[in-house]
Amino acid sequence: MESIGLILGIYTIRGLVVFANFWIVFEKFFDYQKKKWKNSNWIWIAVYAAITYAYRPMINYGPRAVYFVMIFLYFMRVIPFLWAKYGFKPSFIITVPFYENLIDCVAQNIKFLFIISNRMNITGYQRIDADIAVTIAELLVLVFLIVLSFLKRINIARVCFTELTVLEYFLLFVTCMTYGVLEVRVFKIPGAVDSLKKMCVIIFVFILIVIMHVIMVREQNISMNTMIGNLKEPMKQITESYIEMNDKNTELRRFRHDTKNLLLALASLIKEEKYDQATEYIDKMQETMDTTKVKMFDTGNFIADALLESKAKTAAQYGIKMTIEGNIPANKIEDVNLVILISNLLDNAIEAAKQVDGERKIEIQSILKKSIWILSVKNSCVKDVVIRDNRIETTKDNKEAHGFGLSNIERVTQKYAGKLQLSCENQVFTARATLMLTA
Repeated sequence: MESIGLILGIYTIRGLVVFANFWIVFEKFFDYQKKKWKNSNWIWIAVYAAITYAYRPMINYGPRAVYFVMIFLYFMRVIPFLWAKYGFKPSFIITVPFYENLIDCVAQNIKFLFIISNRMNITGYQRIDADIAVTIAELLVLVFLIVLSFLKRINIARVCFTELTVLEYFLLFVTCMTYGVLEVRVFKIPGAVDSLKKMCVIIFVFILIVIMHVIMVREQNISMNTMIGNLKEPMKQITESYIEMNDKNTELRRFRHDTKNLLLALASLIKEEKYDQATEYIDKMQETMDTTKVKMFDTGNFIADALLESKAKTAAQYGIKMTIEGNIPANKIEDVNLVILISNLLDNAIEAAKQVDGERKIEIQSILKKSIWILSVKNSCVKDVVIRDNRIETTKDNKEAHGFGLSNIERVTQKYAGKLQLSCENQVFTARATLMLTA
């Protein structure tokens, strides 16, 4: 009876902790769209609990064939629930076992370092030492995730949970699994010296470093490719705006060069009392002046002006009126970051405003106070969206309207020791980016 109580106690803790770990990781650090909660999800939670509780008794006392089946089921037990909550994704089949196996390898080394004795086995409960070590490792991961969430260091953990390719996850899984099996064999060698065991622990630490390096390189590649993708269209728009402004400037110089002759012609019409023709002539001159107006916006930053002009034309195609108030810093923010910030904010605003049936507008306000720059973009929206912890509660429609590029905007604001604040009230969505600029 004592062994049954211990098994139930330890596996209750493990089941809750592992479930909490995956819940936090998928909710906070992976960008998967959540599906609406269904009562059928409880079935998969029950399956998860049943496999968790059955694992140790079946491993210890079941037939040899059951041993491998239970290991497989144990690694996979949380996947049906994740599919139900985040949609069917085959990659979960390798992602989840990879992290489960990584924790097991960490636990194996914790067991050795803290001398959790193999002799802890009690009647009716074999391998209690391994279960205690794994429980400690899982609790440490839970504490780590909670601390990062509490401190709002989400991006740090996202580096650890960057989504790799299936092949990359598989290779890392095989590496961890193979080394874990070899390490167990070494630890079980009768009379194996502690120095050999310590060497195994050191090698595992190096393997962990290599795994983290692979994940970080992958994250950097994803970030770089995302940045390049985000910059392609804005840079194309800036180039087109520059060419257009250059053409307008050339036309304006020509117009100014011919001003004397144009005025002489106008004076001649007036002297001859051809007032209707003179009026028509003036109107044509005004049209020429309007078409050669070089800049729609003058914020003090050429790149921002070109980008704003391009976005204003896009907005106008959907009947959206775009206005701006204030100046934009010219030298205190890198051009790449400026383009990412403005283009993503305005793309979001245009996407949301164009769905409105009534008045469609985007109001941009730029406030520059010494080393603080605040860029606020307000846009009309169909309905108020729910924002919790500065995150939009995403439905499919909300995600399409407001979700584009928010992570890129946050990345820029955080680079400049600032923050992004989101709010929505009375069908007006506001994104307010605050950046600390160097003098």
